Amino acid sequence: MKYLLMLMLMIAFIGCSNPKDNKEDKKTSSSELTAEEAKSIAKEAYIFNYSQVMMYRTMYRQAIDKKSESYVGFGNWLHLGVSSPKDQDIVAPNNDSPYSWAWVDTRAEPYVLTIPKIEKDRFYTSQWDDMWSYVIGNAGSDDDGNDGATVLLASPKWNGTLPEGVKRVIKGDTYFLGSLTRTQLIYPKDLPNVQKIQKEYKLETLSSYLGKEAPDAAPAIQWMAWTDGDEKTNKFWSYANFLTAYSIPNIQDKPILDRMAKIGLVAGKEWNASSFDKDISTAIAAGMKEAIDSLDQAAITFTDPSLFFRSRKDSHKDYFDRALGAKVGIFGNVKRVSAYFAISKDDKGVLFDGSKHDYQITFTKDQIPPVKNFWSWTMYKLPQRWLVDNPLDRYSIGSATPGLKTAADGSITIYMQAKSPGKDKESNWLPAPEGPFWPVLRTYGPGKTILDKTYKVPPIKQVN
Repeated sequence: MKYLLMLMLMIAFIGCSNPKDNKEDKKTSSSELTAEEAKSIAKEAYIFNYSQVMMYRTMYRQAIDKKSESYVGFGNWLHLGVSSPKDQDIVAPNNDSPYSWAWVDTRAEPYVLTIPKIEKDRFYTSQWDDMWSYVIGNAGSDDDGNDGATVLLASPKWNGTLPEGVKRVIKGDTYFLGSLTRTQLIYPKDLPNVQKIQKEYKLETLSSYLGKEAPDAAPAIQWMAWTDGDEKTNKFWSYANFLTAYSIPNIQDKPILDRMAKIGLVAGKEWNASSFDKDISTAIAAGMKEAIDSLDQAAITFTDPSLFFRSRKDSHKDYFDRALGAKVGIFGNVKRVSAYFAISKDDKGVLFDGSKHDYQITFTKDQIPPVKNFWSWTMYKLPQRWLVDNPLDRYSIGSATPGLKTAADGSITIYMQAKSPGKDKESNWLPAPEGPFWPVLRTYGPGKTILDKTYKVPPIKQVN
């Protein structure tokens, strides 16, 4: 009797835990979630997750995919020279300060970053972002001066004691952190000096810095392979679930994380459209399309540079602006370091097109951007937002450009057009493509009127 009773209890237990009766494995029907609600959540979720998915695109190319031309792995530097049209790891690269890229995986232990002492008249900053594309710290000119600094890069759960000689800790909400470190190029032949500084940027594990035995390695990860275009397919949702597993949920995001769970967006969970009824999966696809269309449209017309000024503190839960910033200029810095002005239309309210018009902008003496360091215009072709091939190999122009001419009255005129404005004006020519383009004004060490948004950029005018 005793054994018979045990057998009956086992059968009952197995019956209760039958996967067919598990809600996790049932299809989500319209009785549990309406199509309208699914569409709304999908649109919101796409915008919320866009920045981390696109951060993964760059991290995959540089730290994961060994077949990539940009691959260096985690904990190593990828030093670049002056950006050119061939550089496509990110959209809208700058041409003023050669990049040094690095990624760290802080799951096992923190990393220690050391930047060297440099001359006082050069700008440098080692910007670090978490996977949500929030700027979590800058080591360099603005935060530390130019005498060098040593900081700790740690996981969101790290609460240790700072070692002697380490100034502060930089950490966000994710275990993977990425750097876009910038070193100012003062003039074209200055590149060897920039390269010398780049070689002195140092990354090492905390155990190496302390001369101690390394801790056990973090568990191996089965990385998702990235293919450009995945961000516009259902694979986007798989990336989102995969990446969120390596993030510590922030209380600020709890409302949207709870809503996302209704369409299967849960950290570490496999996402599959077939787990939903057809009307729900169709609604999710429609929500994604609306989100993509809204970002595409905003990327053409936005002018507010504050989109790029993003730390979690100053984002105010504006996930759309965070996503748009990642779309048009991922790894943009916070405004106290550099402020950007994206100009989408000319003085007549028309989108720029180098096949239709020539353009020029004149700064009067009083309109020249007020900056501590320097300012520059960079030219991008649309829709890619990559630099533009041209006979001068000039991709940006500004206050540090050798030979830039200032008129007798102190004004500066910049020519933006596909063909030369004439030999006497080529010193002030920023070549444009034979087609749509997007000019961006960057200011480094922005002055008070830029920061309080009272400074106004003069209009870029059609001249024919």
